[in-house]
Amino acid sequence: MINAESQLFATNTSTLPLILIDFDQTITLQDTIGPLGKFGVNFTQNTKPWSYFVDSYLQEYKEHRKHFFDLPKGDFKAFVAQLDSYRSIERASQERLSQYKVFQGVTRQALTDQANLLRAEYLQPGVIDVLQEYKDQIRIISLNWSKDWILGFLKELELSKDCIFSNDLEFDESGKCTGNIIPTILTTGDKQVAIDTFRQQFKTIYIGDSLGDIEALIKADLGIIIGNDRSLLDSLADFGQETEQDIKKPSSLYRVDTWDQIRSLLQQHRSI
Repeated sequence: MINAESQLFATNTSTLPLILIDFDQTITLQDTIGPLGKFGVNFTQNTKPWSYFVDSYLQEYKEHRKHFFDLPKGDFKAFVAQLDSYRSIERASQERLSQYKVFQGVTRQALTDQANLLRAEYLQPGVIDVLQEYKDQIRIISLNWSKDWILGFLKELELSKDCIFSNDLEFDESGKCTGNIIPTILTTGDKQVAIDTFRQQFKTIYIGDSLGDIEALIKADLGIIIGNDRSLLDSLADFGQETEQDIKKPSSLYRVDTWDQIRSLLQQHRSI
């Protein structure tokens, strides 16, 4: 699928870089997985409260971290492998949601409608205006559980689902969710598999906010960090990656606070 849609992009805009963007806390101010899960629990009047799923995830996460060991200094490959080791935790969380049918019966329209209700509260200021200018170049790469949910937040862009690479809910022939989540992107490594496919053909700009974006930010032709996630910034420094905060200075890796700054950087890097 990636190769086919990449060829279509190449036909129309072959000289432009692809803009690959994380969703939660990059396009949005806050993580939207919680609101999505709460919506499912409320919609299905589930036997388990949302707190059950959160607490189960956190307990498994903490238990997993107990088995970590100190990594060789400067070993980026080992660091990424450690991040990818959370795959089993993420998958177990999705399987738990599927087991309890948290989203069973939810329609695509219900998901987009609920996302629409949250847009004003959750979207980063100015993000839609910036993305409108580049919507043919945009690909969303996310650990979120629903493409329809993401599209609901980005309705003005009228993106195709082919432009979103994420996990997704499964639907039956009647258009209602079976309750199952289809796993596609569970870790930073999964993100990078999708990104590397693009990088074989195009220059890439990657925009992200957290430690899960570290490999994509480093490997992109231009990496842009929004926000001030210390775990990400400290880890980049540990691996000798200098992060530039003055968008007027040349760099391949920037840290910014707003989407207005990202607009300026995209204008400067229309071609890479």
